[in-house]
Amino acid sequence: MRRNKKSQEKKKYLLRKESSVDFYIHNSDKDKIPSKSMEVFYNKKMEINRDITISSIITYNELFNPESLIILDSMAASGIGSIRLLQECKNIKKLYINDLNPLAINLIKKNLELNKINPSHVEVTNEDSNLLCLKLTQQIKLNLKRKKKTKRPNVIIIDPFGTPSHFVDSALKLIQKENGLLCITATDTAVLFGVRKKACFKKYMSKPLHNEYCKETGARILLHFISKIANINNLGISPLLTFYSSHFIKIIAHTYQNKDKIYSNFSNYGYIIHCNNCGHRSVYSSNIVKVPHQCPSCKESEITEYAGPLWIEKIHDKEFIKRVLFHNSNSNHFTKKKVNKILSLISSEIDMPITYYNIHLLCERLKLSQIPKIDLIIEQIKRIGGQASRTHFDFLSIKTDIGINELQKILIEIEK
Repeated sequence: MRRNKKSQEKKKYLLRKESSVDFYIHNSDKDKIPSKSMEVFYNKKMEINRDITISSIITYNELFNPESLIILDSMAASGIGSIRLLQECKNIKKLYINDLNPLAINLIKKNLELNKINPSHVEVTNEDSNLLCLKLTQQIKLNLKRKKKTKRPNVIIIDPFGTPSHFVDSALKLIQKENGLLCITATDTAVLFGVRKKACFKKYMSKPLHNEYCKETGARILLHFISKIANINNLGISPLLTFYSSHFIKIIAHTYQNKDKIYSNFSNYGYIIHCNNCGHRSVYSSNIVKVPHQCPSCKESEITEYAGPLWIEKIHDKEFIKRVLFHNSNSNHFTKKKVNKILSLISSEIDMPITYYNIHLLCERLKLSQIPKIDLIIEQIKRIGGQASRTHFDFLSIKTDIGINELQKILIEIEK
């Protein structure tokens, strides 16, 4: 009987490894494209997301909250991210591992057992993410009335299949008010990148643009949305790390309560205008009345589009990125080299202006016979007194503080 049971177990589950953690997935999910049709959701391509999230939480623990952490992984699926956190982050006081899918709960428990995790500081829950956040928030309020101190989660991870927009409000009601950490993933990139404009209006209350720099625009729309929901909950957020990879956007931000800072940071919201005729783009803060209807560069009328409202200030924190890069470099993550490349590019673009220029598209538009090396273009921009860098959003693009007309002149000069 025992042999039959073990044989059935082997047929039902498939053993996988990520970083230093062994875990099971359902055998029936082995060759499936990651989707809701899976028994328990697992996406190998999101390993890079988990790597950066873990390094970011360790960095947050050092820079913002040196005490032991209370973490909520609100949509844990197979539990691989949570189990890796328990193995790699040594300062966790309590970890809530939650998923709505009962099959996921069984798999999480099996994976905890496989990795010999002591369950004393782990609570596995089978709840809707919003409902769990609201229940925990209510419990904290009741405990305060009874003069019983209960700490809020320092870190909340929101990693849904699709949009995170439905889950941000309840998370902000629960999270530690001062210097809490939000780790939010969005995989509905077609919405944020302007392929599905109406859906973007509906989910994020913002107008996207589907053009060469739509990945950055989408990230800034998501940041603005999270920040506005924070404002509704009497909080502000400061982005520490914003990145795009493959098919998702990740926002890592910390919270604050200072009302004056919240009010002053309304200037972080604004609009991008874009001219379809010449490719000129510029940024305008809060007041949409000031946005011109005519392109300031080519003076053509009725060809200027806009994106927003969105976040128009810095989307990364220099010291935070430096520490995340350090922790990733000293990890045993399988994606270490790729993550280091992304973080190094982010470090170089921190002080660069919004949006970027795809060099291949520009050369095609100018009908140039060859595409110059990006490093050469950056060198020429700096030679004339401008600033430029590569960008992690698009490896074929650059960010620069010179205008499109000056950039085109440089490309033509290099061609000559």
